[in-house]
Amino acid sequence: MRFLLSSIVASIVVLVAISWTGSVAQDPDAVTEVPSIDEQAANLKRVPARGPEESRKLIELNGDFQIELVASEPLIHDPAAIDFDENGRIYVAQLPEYNGYAVEDFEESGSIHLLSDTDGDGRYDERTVFADKLDYPTAIACWDGGLFVGAAPDLLYLKDTDGDGKADTRRVVITGFGKDKAGEAHLNSIRWGFDNRFHFSTSLSGGDLQVREEQASQAVSSRNRGVILDPRNPAGFELTSGGGQHGMSMDNWGRKFVCSNSVPAQTLMYDDRYVARNPYLQAPAVARDIAPDGKFTRLFRISPPEPWRALRTELRRTGQFRGSDEGGKPFGFFTGATGITVYRGDAWPQKYHGNLLVGDVANNLVYRATLETDGLGLVARRADEDREFLASRDIWFRPVQMANAPDGTLYILDICRELIEGAAFLPPEFLKYLDPVSGNDRGRIYRIAPRGFKQPPPPRLGAASSQELVSLLESSNGWHRDTASRLLYQRQDATVTAELEKVALTSDLAEGRMAALYSLDGLGTLSERILLQALADHAPLVRNHALKLTESQLATSPGLVAAICNMTDDSDIRVRYQLAFSLGAAEGRARNRALADIALHDSADSWMALAIQSSLDRGAGDMLGLLARDPVYRATGHGSQLLVNLAGQIGKANRSNEIARVITTLGELGEDDASLSKQLVEALLVSQQGEARDRILAAAGGKAAGILMQLLAEATAVASDDKQPAEKRSEAIRSLQLASLDEIKPLIARLLDFRQPGSVQAAALETLGDYNQPAAASLILDNWQGMSPSLRATAAETLMSRPSWVHLLLDAIQQNRIKRGDLDPLRVELLKQHPDAALAKRVMQLFGDASLARRQEVIQQYQPALSAEGDPTTGKLVFKKVCSACHKLEGVGQDVGADLKAVRNRGLAAVMLNVLDPNREVKPMYLTYILITDDGRSLTGMIQQENANSLQIRRPDGTTVDVQRNQIDAIRSSGLSFMPEGLEKQLDLQAMADLLAYLDSIR
Repeated sequence: MRFLLSSIVASIVVLVAISWTGSVAQDPDAVTEVPSIDEQAANLKRVPARGPEESRKLIELNGDFQIELVASEPLIHDPAAIDFDENGRIYVAQLPEYNGYAVEDFEESGSIHLLSDTDGDGRYDERTVFADKLDYPTAIACWDGGLFVGAAPDLLYLKDTDGDGKADTRRVVITGFGKDKAGEAHLNSIRWGFDNRFHFSTSLSGGDLQVREEQASQAVSSRNRGVILDPRNPAGFELTSGGGQHGMSMDNWGRKFVCSNSVPAQTLMYDDRYVARNPYLQAPAVARDIAPDGKFTRLFRISPPEPWRALRTELRRTGQFRGSDEGGKPFGFFTGATGITVYRGDAWPQKYHGNLLVGDVANNLVYRATLETDGLGLVARRADEDREFLASRDIWFRPVQMANAPDGTLYILDICRELIEGAAFLPPEFLKYLDPVSGNDRGRIYRIAPRGFKQPPPPRLGAASSQELVSLLESSNGWHRDTASRLLYQRQDATVTAELEKVALTSDLAEGRMAALYSLDGLGTLSERILLQALADHAPLVRNHALKLTESQLATSPGLVAAICNMTDDSDIRVRYQLAFSLGAAEGRARNRALADIALHDSADSWMALAIQSSLDRGAGDMLGLLARDPVYRATGHGSQLLVNLAGQIGKANRSNEIARVITTLGELGEDDASLSKQLVEALLVSQQGEARDRILAAAGGKAAGILMQLLAEATAVASDDKQPAEKRSEAIRSLQLASLDEIKPLIARLLDFRQPGSVQAAALETLGDYNQPAAASLILDNWQGMSPSLRATAAETLMSRPSWVHLLLDAIQQNRIKRGDLDPLRVELLKQHPDAALAKRVMQLFGDASLARRQEVIQQYQPALSAEGDPTTGKLVFKKVCSACHKLEGVGQDVGADLKAVRNRGLAAVMLNVLDPNREVKPMYLTYILITDDGRSLTGMIQQENANSLQIRRPDGTTVDVQRNQIDAIRSSGLSFMPEGLEKQLDLQAMADLLAYLDSIR
């Protein structure tokens, strides 16, 4: 990284211009030597740190509250995460390493301090160093007298066994978590759930996880996933839905919320452990934006702009530094959202209960939203008009995390840094005159309390009896409920079963009834009797969680199966949504009829349709038959779509009894359902090839075969008709894959003619990719010369999907039918890593080894572009041609790759370095992966979306493909950026100058 920064700085061209201070010579004839940018940066003003109390006074807060300092330096520094033990003491994870990689010989490491309030005044005054020499600790959680600590690549368990307040046990529980070099995307937010499990986020870095004691075990990928950990059996950890960057919170009912730098609030719509039950189901992204304005949510910052930012703005305004002057204004939108937290205490006024709070470290503030139900989703609406809930005039105030406290208030962690931006994202001209770790000896924790708040005595739950803990499940304070739940699970004291049952059935607090159910489950004493009564609870979300708790007992309890099958008319859609998921744990006709009832009434909601299909790994054929009998339902758009989805799943699963049910249904449909019949046949057969398809048609008899012949005839007619719209022709071409290659080969050859519309040619290539015969590859190679560059990229992806076809491609290159330069350099590098060793060796012999020296040579050749005069208007056209397939600016392009505005902040040299040498520094989410499917196909690209049973791959040609996990034989990262090397082939020096001018002209 130091090499990267020094090379960027070395490549900066020093410009001469008017001083940013605005001083000019009075004599117009006088010759004034204007300071260089480097000289002006050397005189950059630094904002001095303020003391804890002085900084606190610069905070403006909602008028219903007061802000109190509960801990600060020298007691603590760099607080990144906290957790309270059962006696109200705070464990603080300290992170001095943030930005430390940018400093020569930075050696400080993370630690955990244990803080105590010895006099009960609400301010912590005693510290013990619980653990030190930790590698980047970003998450902690109390358990059984010790701590789980997230310190990538490890999840540790630390414990003090001799009572001196210092951990003498240090054990790696899970290893393999990813690490982000910029320091912004590590595992975080370990939260106790009332389901007796810890839940936490793996952030953007993911990782391939292994239980430490089982190094021989197969690693499990956690990309875009969360982790659920049973502290009594950590080896049995599970993956679940994930998302977001730093911050994950659960509300009183277990709904999860996450955020990312520019995305203030998302909710996770489902637990993808349900989706994983049906390997043939393609599920949408689990994280759903709930802030109405998303990344454009307006913020009301009151702090001044950072001096380095003001200098950059002035240099731009006076023409010394390329780019927009930004109007001289500080940020107005989220750029550093973090620490999303639902308030679950009881000290604040009632109207604030359940509010969502999000910090923004770049804008020195905390945003507040109220949560409103929107069908199966939620909406987070701004709660404070024309101001923020909390904002500081001190730019050192950096609210990284929040926590619900034992006293019912909210704690805010201020990591207190002069620079919160990752050092890699600062203008390199300025970085050497700033201290990236300035403030790593400081840090504050604040309490947000209602005005007139009186500090209660600290809790002493460690000494509470199990009966007292049961009573705390009815507390109005979420921290007390959570901690009592954790201690009950930890103690495993089954003697309190009767007390728990009483709370579960009679408590006035719905959250208490729910918590008692889970505590019974954690003790192994949750009876069918209690569950049956909970399923009829008057609170919808108690019924919701009672359904979850039935799942482990449905296989042995006909009574519970009957009870939940009778809940399809529940008055609350959230309960019916959970019912659709929970029914997947049962089997039989009654279960299928219940799912059909839900579908008939609710499947117009796409989330409900997802839940229904997740429960149908078995029973899809019966379900299809039940739904198809209703003429009104099958005539609706959502009804026919679910039927088609089920037929597609049945075709992929290839179970004879379910296929027979589709065929029977086809025989029952009349002429009025001709369109639906065609869709069902196409969905059933699209995943079948050759003999498998013929067997299905033979079993179907005349009607299905006749439908297929009609469908192919119509598709052939439309695809052949040059007068039809290209979009309609492309759709018809994709249907041709139901025919044999010999049947469609002449037509496909004509459709690949260069005179055909590009989208028609692309559809023909896509269809050819579904066949495995060498003739399909030959057809592509024969038409290569007439293809445009973008189509050649798609053709290359198609050819490279099968090892035998790659050899045909290499043959064509050796025969000079195809030029070496026609292949993208990234694709060549990926072929060198192909699992087929013989193929990889052949590619290496044919293309040689592109060296780092070559990249450095290219970078040097393009240095003049930094000082050349660029035209932003022309640069916008260059962006559209070269960059828009992966990047989006001013409404043009695809929002796939890195945010170019953020990269631009590092300076023009850094932008150009990223363009010319994209593999110098690669964030985890932009890595290219190589997938080998179980039928031998090879797919490469960036993982754009992922859940428990499917991945969406963004390929280098700009297309996407969805792959089911049960079709993947192997997957591994290439270590290379999705952004290709070799873009200089499309950019001469002037085009590069124009592109840089455009990127720097955007406000």
